Amino acid sequence: MTRSNSILIVIDPASGSHAALDRGVYLARHLRMRLELFVCDYNAHLAGLRFFDSADLKRAREEVIDDQLAFLAELADGYAEDDIDFSFSASWDTPLYEGIIRQALRSNSQYVLKETHYHSALSRALFTNTDWQLIRNCPVPLWLTSSEQEFDQPTILAAVDPLHENDKPASLDALILSAALELADQLDGATHMFHVAQVLDVHEVAESAELEHSRALGELAEKFQVPGARVHMYAGSADQLLPRVADELKTDLVIMGAVSRSRLEHAIIGSTAERVLDHLNCDVMVIKPKGYISPVTFKPQPAGSFHRQH
Repeated sequence: MTRSNSILIVIDPASGSHAALDRGVYLARHLRMRLELFVCDYNAHLAGLRFFDSADLKRAREEVIDDQLAFLAELADGYAEDDIDFSFSASWDTPLYEGIIRQALRSNSQYVLKETHYHSALSRALFTNTDWQLIRNCPVPLWLTSSEQEFDQPTILAAVDPLHENDKPASLDALILSAALELADQLDGATHMFHVAQVLDVHEVAESAELEHSRALGELAEKFQVPGARVHMYAGSADQLLPRVADELKTDLVIMGAVSRSRLEHAIIGSTAERVLDHLNCDVMVIKPKGYISPVTFKPQPAGSFHRQH
């Protein structure tokens, strides 16, 4: 299914800053995309019970959602000079990550853009439980951003796995690189490729394995016309090397893939990459393989849930 020419931006009404909106406006301006501002709200005191829900509670929930839509419209007024095409939507839904995913399915947007936060002492990404659930379960490319990072002529680092050691389908590398190259072209940026070869300790075997990794990475780079100077391969630990290389390149966005390890598990990035994410000082985009179906669907939803937009 072709995705719409829009970006779904998750807004937290309680936040004093809206980094995701700032990033979204930048992208909309340069990519000529529409922005959908979205709030997911829920208050257990107004939820009622499935068989004991009063008209007063329903009106109270509707008023909350109407207030959120008015808040979004007021927020967008601050960007009137940017001439951005805005739309607004709000849902009464819980848990938060499921409400976001349900709206992503409704909107069929190209990206879901959400603010994450940095720990003031360590200057590292601090992902919430909602962030992790979205990383695992969001079927739309998920873009996590922070107010601490500028984004102009961006350096984009595509984390690939050409030998598919982590059970990544070959098509996922193509999706990652295609997304990176398209964004770099549209934003006058530069795409780099990154890969870590996990090799054995035996010298002869390790040397042979590194050559195999190097060959596969070179073929992938040639296929997507990425210059050799922008291809970075290392042997070692990805959770240590990726943050270091991203810092050295002054990376603005790391794009990586999430896969499902079994039919019984949700889509996950894997323990190594999960450790990596918490140590990156830049935006992160997570992409799922083609054909990925999120375990989150339109149903079941909590009693009394509903959605409005304008």
